Amino acid sequence: MMSETVRDPLTLGKDAVGQEVDLYFQPAPSSSQSFAASWILLMGSRVDPPGKGGLTAILARLFSAGTERRSKRAFAQELDRLAAVWSSEVLWDSLTLTVAGPADAWREILSLLAEGLQQPRLEDREVERVRREHQEAILRHAAEPAERAEKEFLRTLFPIPHPFHADPVGSPESLSRIRASDVQAHYRRHITPRGSRLVVTSPENPATVLREIQEAWGAWTGPSPPPPLRGFPPPRRPRNGLEYHAITGTREVEIVIGGPSVPRSSPDYPALVLAHEVLGGRPLLSRLFQSVREREGLAYHAGSDLEARHFAGFWTAEAGTGLANLERVSDILVQEARRLAQSEIGDEELRRIRESLLSSLPLSLESTSSAHDLAREVAEFDLPPEHWRRWPQVLRAIRPRDIRRAVEREWFLLEDPLQVAAGPPRPKT
Repeated sequence: MMSETVRDPLTLGKDAVGQEVDLYFQPAPSSSQSFAASWILLMGSRVDPPGKGGLTAILARLFSAGTERRSKRAFAQELDRLAAVWSSEVLWDSLTLTVAGPADAWREILSLLAEGLQQPRLEDREVERVRREHQEAILRHAAEPAERAEKEFLRTLFPIPHPFHADPVGSPESLSRIRASDVQAHYRRHITPRGSRLVVTSPENPATVLREIQEAWGAWTGPSPPPPLRGFPPPRRPRNGLEYHAITGTREVEIVIGGPSVPRSSPDYPALVLAHEVLGGRPLLSRLFQSVREREGLAYHAGSDLEARHFAGFWTAEAGTGLANLERVSDILVQEARRLAQSEIGDEELRRIRESLLSSLPLSLESTSSAHDLAREVAEFDLPPEHWRRWPQVLRAIRPRDIRRAVEREWFLLEDPLQVAAGPPRPKT
């Protein structure tokens, strides 16, 4: 149950809204004058029908395009009147709607989120407009080396029907097959309060917020949520060498190397977070930044990523460089990634990286929006309410040997990672 006395943004309260929605309440940072709320459903693009990838992404954009009570114009005018901002995010296994605005308008903002979600208009003309805009955005991004390299990396490493194989935003081909009737049926089949999470960051009394939410959300009903993901195929073993994708009209080359990893629930996840930060996560301090950019001067940027979802994960090391440096930079990325398993990180290097990472936690409490991001992570992955309060202790208990062993166990394909690059056409030899 939520306590009215807890005012620590790093400790969340949890309660139920009716029999359907879990409510996570986060006290806003001190002196905050803003409010944020997110609704999370664990479905995402994995429920898109075959051949119609991007259907959930289109639906997500339509939640703010008018309701049964308000036209698209009236809905936008209400957002403007409240000085509120609406956004949506679709990943492979989650759909998130977020609305934020002034703290003194929290009741109306919450009501508008409930209205947009529970009573969307989904008009044929509006569906077609959003579908067309979404399709055009994908075509624009396809000419960006970084976007192309990451998409091809996932498509090559994870076979159909693995969730990571398909981009959550869809493709121009799949979007062309989507009609308004598909979007309307998708809403009826999958949008439900059952098993969803509502995350609120507010300076208000939590009991007051809960009563308001019960009134706006308590009577909402819907279908059963989709079952957890199980039984998808294993990743592919990559072919030897670098896979290159030419993009006419660009100059920079984006290189991505990596392999599969673990879900967010893995006990090795904290150690892998530190491995990622050492490899490329910390600006200026990480090994990739120091070796590829500072010492060698070979890249515009260099870093790493660790994606850990409910069902699986992957790790990557990336760099942007020129065509002449392609092979050299790719070799450095591979060497630095392998070094994490070949030798233990030095105590001083680990201390410096870890304290830099932990120093960002207090900075997250300087605004409602960044604090709300922490609360969303707790809610989405069903972490303990005091997860972020305990996080520094968890990371400080990890030793260099723990990181090396976790990397050896869980960063698959480390010895021979998949290597993908995208950039200008290569000269013929």
